[in-house]
Amino acid sequence: MMILNDKKLVNLIKYTPSIVVGFFAITVNIIIIKDNQDKARESIKSLREDIIETNKNAVKQSTNKASNYIIYKKEMVIDGLKTLSQQRVNEAYAIATNIYNNNQNKPQTAVTKLITDALRPIRFYEGRGYFFIFQMNGINVLHGLKPELEGSSAWDAKDLRGSYILREHINLIKQQNGEAFYHWWYPKPGEALKKEYEKIGFGKYFAPYDWFIGTGEYISDIENDLKISLLKSVIDFEHFENENLFIIDDQGNLLANESKDTQLAFLINSNSTITEKIATKAQLEGNFITLNDATLNEDGNDRTEIGYIRRIKDWNWIVGSYFNSSNVNNYIKIKQQETNSLNQKKLFNIILLSIFSTLFMVGISLIVSNLIARRFHRIEHNIHALEASKSKLHHMALHDALTGLPNRILLLEKIYEGIESADIHHQQVAIVFIDIDDFKKVNDCHGHSAGDELLISICEKFKHAFESKDTISRFGGDEFVFCFPQLNNLNEAYLKVAQIQQLFDEKFIVNGREIMTQCSIGVSMYPSDDSQPEGLIRKADIVLYKSKAELKGSATFYNYQLNEQIQYKYLLEAELRVALENEEIFLLYQPQIDTKTQQIIAVEALARWEHPKLGSISPDDFICIAEEIGIIKEIGLFVFRQACTDILSVSPAGKKAINVSINISQKQLMSPDFIESITQTTDEIGIERHRITLEITENVMLNELEKTYDILTELKKRSFCISLDDFGTGYSSLSYLNMLPFDEVKIDRCFVNNITISKQSKALIKSILAISDAYGMITVAEGVEKKEQLTMLHSLGCNLIQGYYFDKPLTLSTLHNTYLMQ
Repeated sequence: MMILNDKKLVNLIKYTPSIVVGFFAITVNIIIIKDNQDKARESIKSLREDIIETNKNAVKQSTNKASNYIIYKKEMVIDGLKTLSQQRVNEAYAIATNIYNNNQNKPQTAVTKLITDALRPIRFYEGRGYFFIFQMNGINVLHGLKPELEGSSAWDAKDLRGSYILREHINLIKQQNGEAFYHWWYPKPGEALKKEYEKIGFGKYFAPYDWFIGTGEYISDIENDLKISLLKSVIDFEHFENENLFIIDDQGNLLANESKDTQLAFLINSNSTITEKIATKAQLEGNFITLNDATLNEDGNDRTEIGYIRRIKDWNWIVGSYFNSSNVNNYIKIKQQETNSLNQKKLFNIILLSIFSTLFMVGISLIVSNLIARRFHRIEHNIHALEASKSKLHHMALHDALTGLPNRILLLEKIYEGIESADIHHQQVAIVFIDIDDFKKVNDCHGHSAGDELLISICEKFKHAFESKDTISRFGGDEFVFCFPQLNNLNEAYLKVAQIQQLFDEKFIVNGREIMTQCSIGVSMYPSDDSQPEGLIRKADIVLYKSKAELKGSATFYNYQLNEQIQYKYLLEAELRVALENEEIFLLYQPQIDTKTQQIIAVEALARWEHPKLGSISPDDFICIAEEIGIIKEIGLFVFRQACTDILSVSPAGKKAINVSINISQKQLMSPDFIESITQTTDEIGIERHRITLEITENVMLNELEKTYDILTELKKRSFCISLDDFGTGYSSLSYLNMLPFDEVKIDRCFVNNITISKQSKALIKSILAISDAYGMITVAEGVEKKEQLTMLHSLGCNLIQGYYFDKPLTLSTLHNTYLMQ
């Protein structure tokens, strides 16, 4: 019996620990599982609250962003209207001034008609805006909308509040140095006469004819234009996923809506009580609203929408953004299913492990713990990877891939921030647009990889040279834009520009090579030049173009006069494109006289442009523009054909036939089809080629001397004569005479002007004549205006002269009647 009890005790000792450990292990695991389930439920609940709160903050942020933008644009209406009115009048004033300057030899009535014809058809403000011109005594000179009022007096005209509109505006212009803004009340066309609307206008005094030029616009019309624009743009503002932005009015009418889901309660057109509820609860400072329409929950899904709404003062607009809680519930259900699945797997493992002994249980528990730890570590690692990927994508969206500098999107944000800070602290913002000069040559000579390395090297200098508050952006290619905020005066902007230029004083090391470069700079300032980031960038770009055109490596600050010049040039570019088609370009001919016989030997064909509204345009202006916009070939061929046709018509072939000199531009000469085109033209017209002298200047030969030699040699083979124009004003004229097949040399007028008073000029001309004689070339002196000049040139051996001493450039008929009828 005792033995049995010992066996029982042994068994008890043998199995009890295992049973106890197994029971204890199972109990502990059950407790752990229950605790995990409780924590999972609490975690799901907390997750839901966090997601709801995050979404609420997101819709509030989106609503405030859209509302603040609308309020900002609304508050800028009057300032914007003033700026636009002043800008339009300044443009009209520039057109009138240019027409007056180009037509001072014409009577006032003719010039007045040119000005009014030019300004009458111009419209702006969506076609509502027009120009008017009044004499300072009240007589209407131009009324762009009602021409029947022209010639009548508006001196006694009053607005609906009894103010003398014209008198008061004229007085303000006189008091404020020739230009002034003016407010008045006036009915709108097509509406009741007793209903008045406020207008804002601007007038500028035009001194030559004692006029003032002006325009005006209704504030309400500008606000309506702004509302339409805002409804199109604000609704597309960037916002979070599963978020919908909308705008309604006080009556609950939906004005703008980003969502296309007609099942959402906020957007159901048939449920007017919902939008009315939104309208009644909206406040200026903004508030949250929760809607739960029972008709939307028939399928058992909670479709409660939570939104944030805000009222826009005076406009009766309500801006809001919302999200649907059903999206949150779906996300929570997915997380809950994942948690339940994980708990079931754990329970199965615990039951299986409880069958084995304590050692196995402990070992398996450790393994499971390690597996669980590793699993959570992997999840944590994935979360960090996702965050890093998101951060990288966000950085890529706002920065340039090559240099790492902010791109245009981030630049605009920084400019907006700089403008807001400037308004608060009464400071200025400088926008500096730079372009690397001759960057294409770096790519052509050293390869595009070297060009990229140069850009990176330049950017590194930029990054270390300026303060953290300054923004440096790569705008594209070799263009960079700087935003310098918090400037107290214009001098600080000059210092920043000088700092940029100093960075280019030293050479850059690229792939072991030293590269020297410089940059051209254009600068615009807030608030003097523009109030919007895009406008500031555009105006800085405009003056950058001016810097590159005048002197590479220089810096130009935007100003009103410069803008007038550029606008006038743009106008000339547009008009020049149709000048040939409209038969506005014609030729004059200046005689070239033999110094011995004082008989006409040849003429120089000179192109002229007479615009019906702008008057006479200088050849120095329109020839350069024609080369820039790529139509010099068409104009050059027209001049060549017309000159050959005209000269043959008044001077047929024969002993006394006169020759014609025609100027050829660089781009025209270098075009692949130039030789064939003029050869074909002379064959069609029937004029002998030896009668045609092609005048070229030294700048044609500066870059492509070898190609120039081949072209001139071929022209000589085809019997054309070649003349070197403006001889002596370049850098290497003598070497050109030795290398190129010239028949004629033209002495520039700058030497002829001083021939009778300057020993140096006389000696230079004497040397030129000796050189030309040695090479067997004809010499032509330009700009001869006095008899003393003619006498001295004749005594020195000059062959031909041209200038006002004999005649100015003549029409074909005058040339024929004066010189060829004898």
